Amino acid sequence: MNFLTVEKKRQLAWKLTTKTLPREAKVPGLFGSRMFPFCLPLEHAGLNLYSEIREEVLELFARLGIVWHTSALPGLPTNHLCSSQVLCVNSLAPFLHRAEALAEFLRPFFPDLARILPVEEDRFVAFEFIDPDNLLGEVPKLGIARHRGAGNTSIDAAILYETIDGDRVMLFIEWKYSESYPSVYKRFRTDGTDRVEPYRHLFHGPLTPFNLELAGRIEEYMYEPYYQAMRQQLLATQYREFGSPHVDQVRLVHVAVTQNHGLRAVTSPRFREFGSDFYETWKKLLIEPEDFILIPTEELFRSFPIERHRELEPWFGYMKSRYAFLR
Repeated sequence: MNFLTVEKKRQLAWKLTTKTLPREAKVPGLFGSRMFPFCLPLEHAGLNLYSEIREEVLELFARLGIVWHTSALPGLPTNHLCSSQVLCVNSLAPFLHRAEALAEFLRPFFPDLARILPVEEDRFVAFEFIDPDNLLGEVPKLGIARHRGAGNTSIDAAILYETIDGDRVMLFIEWKYSESYPSVYKRFRTDGTDRVEPYRHLFHGPLTPFNLELAGRIEEYMYEPYYQAMRQQLLATQYREFGSPHVDQVRLVHVAVTQNHGLRAVTSPRFREFGSDFYETWKKLLIEPEDFILIPTEELFRSFPIERHRELEPWFGYMKSRYAFLR
């Protein structure tokens, strides 16, 4: 039984027993063209978000034009309870205005962190971040304008901090939950468009983060999740050099559930000689392996000193109740 199947059952159990959902939200919901018990009814999709962040997050996504993944109704998140985007927002939105708490959430994994800096207006987390200057030169897939969260390389969450030495570090965070990927070559879209060409000059350029002597053919990266991670790593390198506001370092961070073994499959045939785990092979492909950091979701929550942030206890309890792997 794969991890997604397990999580569907766990989320259904939470849905049927939690006191945070009204009775009318506990029935099956329409997803695509079918009804599923692990989905909320469409009109209750907003309840996929923790109650204390719901109003602000919905307003924020609407105002900034951020796309909710697999959403069926305008202005609402997906109704699928196993959404990684929803997990990311539920995990980080309580820290939008809590710099000290966010610092303690992250510091076990970033010991050089001195203080969190605003990354977008007065907020300490930017969801579905895209760099304003389009440093990857991507052509929008959804009309003329670029959209946060769809049609170009978006970062699930961006966080900016200052180190104890005074450097500024940007974290590009990709939040994984129940994903797994087949070994499918992704170079060409259904319309024949070549996914490789927009990134080839950066992949082979002087700022490439990749060890081209070890794996120097971009075509070998055209399997998910390598393709996504390649674009994120290229963006991190470009942003470090040319991004605004100026930063001294950009670290690509993946937050992933340890129990999801399917996520770690090595889908690129070429990279199987480097190991049997996606994250193990990924670090080997980089010139500077420390530019990539893997954080187990369970350890992120386990390390948080919730006793020093009592105002967040209801949120912490909600997360552990809903996401069983955090217990």
